Parts: sequence; C-alpha cells; structure tokens
Amino acid sequence: MSKANIMTCDFEIKGKIPKEAFEMFAAAQAKVLGLRGYITQVSEDCFKGQLQGEGRVIEAFKQMILSAAEYVAAVKEFVIKNLKAIDDYTYKTFEVKDKGAK
Repeated sequence: MSKANIMTCDFEIKGKIPKEAFEMFAAAQAKVLGLRGYITQVSEDCFKGQLQGEGRVIEAFKQMILSAAEYVAAVKEFVIKNLKAIDDYTYKTFEVKDKGAK
C-alpha cells in the first residue's frame, strides 16, 4: 500500500480565544501540515471543525494548537472525536467557515 492511511475526525476547541486571529492561525498550521477540512466558531468559547490527513499529522496539529504560546493560556480543551480511516479526501484544502455556512 503506497498511499498513507487518510484519517478523518471532528474536533472541538474550547476556551476564550480571539476568533479571527485563532482561525487564521489554525488554518495556517493545517495548511503547513497538509491537513484538509475546516474550522468554524460555533459559540463565543467554542470552535468546531473537521480534519482530514494522516493520523500522526492530526495529532501534530493538536499538539501545535495546545502549545502555541499566544493561545496556550486561552485554550482550555482540544477534543478529537469520531477518528476513522477514509479512502479519499472530501475537502480540497483547509478553510475557515462562517458560523452560518454549511
């Protein structure tokens, strides 16, 4: 099998995090790591989204968010849910979605 296993998961980040700066930071980190999916703010203190990529890269993204100096005090929790293998990507890139967007 030449292709690395592609994983998908939902994620949730809780904390008092500044919206625009954090979404841009998360999107930049995801793109650097080669992850696909999205992030959206669902409430004042909660972001949700989906990640697609290699399992170890998803874990690296989580660690990067948790250890980012400018957000380390603001992020209270980072939860990964529904982690499973998929055959192919359903997202072309990683994007920031507005709360109202589907």
